[in-house]
Amino acid sequence: YFKKNGFIRQKCKVCGAFFWSQKITDLCGESPCVENTFIEKSPTTIHLDLNGVREAFLTFFNKHGHTIVEPYPVVCRWRDDLLVTIASIVDFQPYVTNGEIPPPANPLVVSQPCLRFEDIDNVGVTSGRHLTIFEMGGAHAFNYPGNEVYWKDQTVEYHHNLITKVFGVESDKISYKEHLWSGGGNAGPAVEAIVDGLEISTLVFMCYKMENGRWVPTVVKTVDTGYGLERWAWLSLGTPTAFHAIFGPLLPKFMDIMGVECDNKILVETGKLSGALNVERPTLSYETRRLIAKRIGITVEEYLKVIEPFEKVCTLLDHTKALIFLLAEGVVPSNVKTGYLARMLLRRIYRILCEFGRENRLLELLEHQIGYWGKYFRNLEINKNEILKLAEVEIVKYRRTLEREMEIVIKKLNHLKKEGKEEVPKEMIVEAYESHGIHPSQLKEQAIKLGLKTEIPQDFFASIVKIHTKKVKETEEKDELEKILIERNIPPTEKIFYEDPKLLQFNAKVIFAYNDKIVLDRTAFYAESGGQLSDIGKIVWENGETTVKYVKKVGGIIVHEVDNPPPINTEVMGHVDKERREQLSIHHTATHIINGAARKVLGEHVWQAGAQKNVDEAHLDITHYTNITDEEASRIEDIANEIVRKNIKVEIFNLPRFEAERKYGYRLYQGGVVPGKEIRVVKIGEHDVEACGGTHVLNTGEIGFIKVIKVEHIQDGIERIVFTAGKAALKKVQETFEIIKNISKQINAPSEGLTEAVEKIVKENDEIRKRVRRYSKRLAEYALPYIRDKAEHFMGIRIYYVIDNELEESTHIDIGSAAIEKMQDLLYCALIPVNNVAQVIVFSGTQAQEKNILARDIANFIASQLGGAAGGDKRFGRGGGRNIDKLNMIKEKMLDYLRERMVKN
Repeated sequence: YFKKNGFIRQKCKVCGAFFWSQKITDLCGESPCVENTFIEKSPTTIHLDLNGVREAFLTFFNKHGHTIVEPYPVVCRWRDDLLVTIASIVDFQPYVTNGEIPPPANPLVVSQPCLRFEDIDNVGVTSGRHLTIFEMGGAHAFNYPGNEVYWKDQTVEYHHNLITKVFGVESDKISYKEHLWSGGGNAGPAVEAIVDGLEISTLVFMCYKMENGRWVPTVVKTVDTGYGLERWAWLSLGTPTAFHAIFGPLLPKFMDIMGVECDNKILVETGKLSGALNVERPTLSYETRRLIAKRIGITVEEYLKVIEPFEKVCTLLDHTKALIFLLAEGVVPSNVKTGYLARMLLRRIYRILCEFGRENRLLELLEHQIGYWGKYFRNLEINKNEILKLAEVEIVKYRRTLEREMEIVIKKLNHLKKEGKEEVPKEMIVEAYESHGIHPSQLKEQAIKLGLKTEIPQDFFASIVKIHTKKVKETEEKDELEKILIERNIPPTEKIFYEDPKLLQFNAKVIFAYNDKIVLDRTAFYAESGGQLSDIGKIVWENGETTVKYVKKVGGIIVHEVDNPPPINTEVMGHVDKERREQLSIHHTATHIINGAARKVLGEHVWQAGAQKNVDEAHLDITHYTNITDEEASRIEDIANEIVRKNIKVEIFNLPRFEAERKYGYRLYQGGVVPGKEIRVVKIGEHDVEACGGTHVLNTGEIGFIKVIKVEHIQDGIERIVFTAGKAALKKVQETFEIIKNISKQINAPSEGLTEAVEKIVKENDEIRKRVRRYSKRLAEYALPYIRDKAEHFMGIRIYYVIDNELEESTHIDIGSAAIEKMQDLLYCALIPVNNVAQVIVFSGTQAQEKNILARDIANFIASQLGGAAGGDKRFGRGGGRNIDKLNMIKEKMLDYLRERMVKN
C-alpha cells in the first residue's frame, strides 16, 4: 500500500526510527521530534468531541463490513493474567487469537473503554497524551489458513481513508512509524500513525505467540488496530489539551469547583511542547517548561504556579472518570487486585481535593461524571447509587486511617531524626503509603517540619502499580504425574458426573496406574474443583476392592487416589458415596443461592471472592465494603429459603463462550476464570446464573432449607457468610437446641426465658467484676510496702520479680502501675502462668527508663524466652509465651540482659 501510494521509507534523525511518508523529510513527525502543530490549527475538516469521534469511527467500519460489538467491561474477569482491560484485543485473547473459538463476528469493530495505570504519574502533566482511562477503537480481523479476511495493506488503507476522506486530513501530513508490538502473549510488526506531532493510532499485525520462551508463528493472523479515540478528538478540535476535547463542559465545571484559572495562551504553548513532558525524564521536562515560560514571557516559577493547579484539575477529571467505571462494575476498594486500583485512585483524588480545600466535594464531582458519561454508558447511570455509596464509605475509612496512621508515621520520622539521618529513604516512603495509607506528599510535609530531606520518585505510583498488577496466573511447573500422563498419551476421562449426576454406580476400565493413583476411561467420581470437595467411595473388581480416598483433575483427566490400585485393563465397578455427594451438591447449589440473595440485600457490587463447600458446612466470601449486620444476614437467609421453597429447576447447559457472555453478561464469572471454548452454565431461574463446573441438585426444593450460621470479616473489602443446608443444616439446628437445653439445665431456667436469665447473669457478673476491680486497686495500695521490702537493688535500680499463679493479670497491672509511681527507680516484672501460657507484665519507672530500662523491651525479652512476643511502650510492656517449663530459668537471663543494656547506656 505504501509503495503504491507514493510513501517513502525514511529514517528520523532525532529518534532513529524508520517511517513512511509521502514527503521527503528527515523527521518522523511525532512529538517530541517535532512540535504539536495541530494546537489551535486542526488539520481536519470535521470537528468532533470524543463522543462524536466514537460514532464516526464505528459508522465508518460498520459501512465497510465490520460488525459493531458491544464493549466489554473494564474489569477483566474473563482473563486470569490481567486485572483490567488494557486494550480492545484483550476481549478476544487468548481463545480467538489462538484459534480455539471463532470470534463473535469477523471482521468486527468495538470502542473499548480501557484502563492503564503504568503512566499514572504522567496523567495531567502531558496535556492528555497519558490517561488512566481511555477508549481504544479496535477494528479487528481474524485470518485463518485458507480464509483471509484482510491483512496489512487493507488495514492501512482503511485507516488512511478514515483520516483523509472522513476527517479530511491532507495525505502528506500523515506518517507511519515502524514499530514492533507485543502484549498478552502475542506479538507482531506494527506501524504508528502520526499527524502534526500526535500519534493517533497503532496498527498491529499479530502473527506470533510466545511458546516455551520463543516467539513462534500463530495459526490465526490477527489485525489488531488501536485507534486512540481521545487523540483523534484532540486532533479534530485542535484544543490546547486533550482534556478539553474529552471532557467538554466538565473541564470548566471542575476548574470552577476547584477555584482554578489558567490563561489559554499558557495551555496552548504547553500543548505544543507536551510531547517532551514526562515525569520519568525530569531534566528534559524541566528544560521544556523553561522554554514554554520563555515563549510566554514569564519566569519558570510563575509558569509552574499557574500550570500545576490546572494539571491537578486534569488529573481529577481523569481519575474520577476511571473511578466511576471501576465502581460501576462492582469493584470494592481494598488492598488487593482491582480493589487496590480503585483505592489508589480514590486516595489520589482525595489528596488533590485536600490541597484545594475541597475534600467534601468528591461525591459532587462523581455525580457530574456520571451525568455526563451515563448517556453513553448506561451502567454508570444504573449503578449511580452504588458508585456514590462505595466512594463515600471508602473516604470515611480513609479519613479514619489518616487520623490513626499519621501519628505512627510521624513517630518513625522522629526516630530517623534521632538517629541522625538527613533523608527519608525510599523504602519508608513506600511503606508509609502501602502500610499506613499516607500519600508521599503528606509524608514530605511532615519530614520538612523535622528538617528531613524527601525525594519522592517521579514514577512512584507507576512503580507501586507494577507490584499489584503482576500477572495473576504464573506458569506452573508440571508435576511428575502430569508429565507421565502426557508422555503416555492418556486420553481425557469421560465425565459421567456431568452427563448423569444421579448415576453413582458405573462400569469402567482402568487405563493407567501409577503408585496409588489410577485413571479410568470413564468415571462418576467428581474431582475436587471450584471449592467443592471431591467424591469418595470404592472401586470393586472380580478379585478385589479398593477405597477411593481423593479425586483430582489433571487437565481433562480424572485421577483417583486409592488404597490398592487394580491392574491396568481391569474392568471395574465404581461406587460413589451417595450421602457425601448429595450433601456437597446441596451446599454447592446453596452457595449460588446465597450469592444471589447477598446481591439483592447488599447491592450489585457483590461478587464472589472465594468459596468452600464441605460436608458439614460451607462458606461464601463476597466483596462488600463493611461488615454484614445480623439483620442483613437474616434477610439473606430469608431470600435464600424463599428460593428453596419455590422448588426452582436448576438448569445446567453448555453454551459457546461468546453466546453465554452475550446472553448472561459477565456475572457468569463469579467463581473466576473459566477456560475453554464452551461454558457450562448453571441457572437458577431469574435468581442467579453462573459459569460453574460443580455438581448440583436438580431442583432447589431438594435442598430442604438453608441456615446462615455466622458472618465474618475476612479482610478489607471481603466478608464471609458461613452457612449449612439440607441434612447438615438439620443436624446443626438439632445440636444448637441440645446446647440450649443443657444451658437451661445449668442455669435452672426454661428455654423460653433463657435470654432474660442470661442477661441477668451477665449483669451480676459485671457487678462482681467491678467489685473485684475496686478490691484490686485497694490491694495495690496495700502491696506497696511489701514490694518496697522485697525489691532487689541492682546497678542503681530496684527490681521486683515474681512468678504468680494466684493473682490475675489485671491485678498485677494495677499493682505495677501504682508501684512505679511511688518508686520511680523500680522495674516491676510479673509472670503469670494460666492454662499452659505464661502472661508477662512489666512496668518501668521514670528513673529506670533513664537507665535504658524500657518496659516493652524487657517484656519482649522475657516473652521471647517463653517462645512468644510482647509489645508496649517505655513505661508498660505486655506479652506472653507457651514455654512455661522455662519460667524458673528466666530471671538470671533477664539480669544479664539488663546488665548489658545498662553498661551500654
